[in-house]
Amino acid sequence: MEKQEVERLNAPMILAVKGHFKSARKMVAYELAKHLKYPLIDQDEITPFLQNSQHLDDMSFDIALTIASIQLKVLKLGVIISTPLSQRTHLDNLKKQAESDGAVLVIIQCLPTDESSDFSIEEVPRLIVDTRKQAFVAEEFVSDELDKIRKRSHRHLHPLTFINKPTDEYEVECNRCQKSISGPYYQCFLRCDEYIFDKACAEHPGDIEHVGKKCPEYLRLTQPEYLFPKDVRHNCKICKNKGKEFSDSCHDCLFQTNMKGAYLPIIVNHESHAHPLNLVMMPLSYNYEFRCSGCGDFGYSTSYRCYDCNFNLHVSCILLPQTISYEYDKHPLRLTYDSLEQSYLDKSYCEACKKERNPEHWFYYCPACEFTTHLDCVTNQSIKS
Repeated sequence: MEKQEVERLNAPMILAVKGHFKSARKMVAYELAKHLKYPLIDQDEITPFLQNSQHLDDMSFDIALTIASIQLKVLKLGVIISTPLSQRTHLDNLKKQAESDGAVLVIIQCLPTDESSDFSIEEVPRLIVDTRKQAFVAEEFVSDELDKIRKRSHRHLHPLTFINKPTDEYEVECNRCQKSISGPYYQCFLRCDEYIFDKACAEHPGDIEHVGKKCPEYLRLTQPEYLFPKDVRHNCKICKNKGKEFSDSCHDCLFQTNMKGAYLPIIVNHESHAHPLNLVMMPLSYNYEFRCSGCGDFGYSTSYRCYDCNFNLHVSCILLPQTISYEYDKHPLRLTYDSLEQSYLDKSYCEACKKERNPEHWFYYCPACEFTTHLDCVTNQSIKS
């Protein structure tokens, strides 16, 4: 079976189903697990296997958290934990685990609560379920409530939209050059103040050939590594306010570091697509995976993306030369994005390797010789571009 395209633009989720009554809590947790296809870890099922101890609740919770961490770190799966969550220390440990694993923590509180042992839940999204009033339907709950949390967790991606001119109501300042904007600019579609860029700054350095010369090899890889030099690493505003240094598990830190080092443009206007492409630079732990619309292969963590069209490109595909020399053709080969005219559609094989070529993927083409090749067949050889 052909591998399906998977995209996880946000971190995996930890859904902690909390409640005083075991039956209600278990029912909600099981229904969510069945609908979302998430692994379910039930703290109540762990406790009977432990020896009698005054710390049974702590021990069973720690075991549940350890199992959850394995699912998140190793298998990159969201998890559901059914737990009384009767102690604040348990919530604190959950928050630490979510931060460590790059996950989004959501508390799902089943009513009624035990007021004598309940405590306030702060800085964590919390959803309320009252099974006394109506039957719990997992599908409706996910679409009506949980998806709102998912969308909010996308805030840090900051998709940029193009705006022709600032309004006269207030002054707009570019976050890159710190100058007032009077012409076209880009801003996060959620109107984040930190993500406003003059058109020239967003597209800087602009020229793909120049970008190709400066872009480090570790950002071109299908599975990139973030090996930024220490003098370029830059912590984002959120991490700075928390007293944290640069972290490659923080999208904003990666974004700010790339901007400071001017490695890759924030926006690319590429002739293969009608809309501007946003730079996406995700922490490796987020397991962001996409299929490149250029070469057709999968890529990870870093891409150029059109959010409107679900169009994605590898950084390496963005940097492909428009023309390239090939030792077996006297003419330069031209990078071609669309299928050839109908009369040439029988040329769906590569003249270099003599293997089949997918006509929907980019290729190099010589119009004079009607010579077509896979991208790799010429870029991987000793060529002069």
